[in-house]
Amino acid sequence: MSFKARCKIEGYELNVLECRFSFSQPTDACGKPVSRPNGGTIELLVESTADTNLFDWMITDTATRNGSIIFYRRDAISRLKELQFSDTYCTGYTEYFSAAGEQPMQIRLQLSARKMSLNSSEYEHFWTK
Repeated sequence: MSFKARCKIEGYELNVLECRFSFSQPTDACGKPVSRPNGGTIELLVESTADTNLFDWMITDTATRNGSIIFYRRDAISRLKELQFSDTYCTGYTEYFSAAGEQPMQIRLQLSARKMSLNSSEYEHFWTK
């Protein structure tokens, strides 16, 4: 199991609190795949920082970014796996603060990537220009 994860987006590093990425493939009534896999969606919950780069990325509808999420083993030194993403849009942004509790100020991001790789496995959308 992973103990720690860090997200790097074009020179910025963030502490990852939660991460989800998903793929699916439509099937017929018998369960046989009927088209290419769909996916490339990443949901991240990260610690907020004073920087507004993520907010700027969200409000600029044509901006894409490249980055990666590195999942570390429990020893916090060796890598478990790395998810790389490129030509990625920020399609959702929510910032949350609560004075109660011990959670840091948080940003929830939804990302849509044209290309993703998990270690050596790659997936690419064929988006029209």
